[in-house]
Amino acid sequence: MKIRAIVNGVSYYTTSTAIKQRRSSDFSMQNDALFYVFECMGKNAGFATTVRYYDHKMQKHSFEIQLSKVV
Repeated sequence: MKIRAIVNGVSYYTTSTAIKQRRSSDFSMQNDALFYVFECMGKNAGFATTVRYYDHKMQKHSFEIQLSKVV
């Protein structure tokens, strides 16, 4: 299934398989955030939220993510 992803204002197209395998992005935290939002989306047509992660240096990384199914 094709997915339109908007992450921190940058839009691109990906697939549900790439999100599930965590290879939709070059940044591992962003891949985890995309997977989390995809799981929250469930069977809905779209979902948007802000995901916050802290790295090993306790620096906060925020990802504003919008996912929507492409028909």
